[in-house]
Order: sequence, then C-alpha cells, then structure tokens
Amino acid sequence: RAGYTERAMNARIQGNVALDTVVLNDGKVGEVTVIESLDDGLDQQAVESVKQWEFKPGLKDGEPVSVRVRIIINFSLR
Repeated sequence: RAGYTERAMNARIQGNVALDTVVLNDGKVGEVTVIESLDDGLDQQAVESVKQWEFKPGLKDGEPVSVRVRIIINFSLR
C-alpha cells in the first residue's frame, strides 16, 4: 500500500499516479515507469509500493511470459 509523504499530506494533494509496469515471467515486478505524475514524493511512494507486489504471471502457450500492465494508484485523504 502506497503511503502519503508528510509534504503531500500537508499540501492535501489527492489524485492518481499511473504506472507502466512490467510483470516478469516469475510474477515479480520489473521495470516501472511513471506515466501520469501527481507529486514527486507520491510518485516514488507508488513505485516503491508496486515493486513489492507479486502477480500471477501471464501465459502464452501455457508458458509464463513477461507482460506490460498499467497500474493506477489512488491517493485520497479521508
């Protein structure tokens, strides 16, 4: 789960960070690129969070393959 930075919380920044991510054939996250930025600190929080996730890998002809996925991380103050 991506957390707020103190600066972003104090500035009450809310919205989405869009990430272009490669899920490797072992289900781990490889390359992550910020496609839609919200705030430098929150972008980094989103990237660090997604890099800890693990996925079921994509399959092609029954074999695991790397796939590119778009992930949207929402930052919302309650």
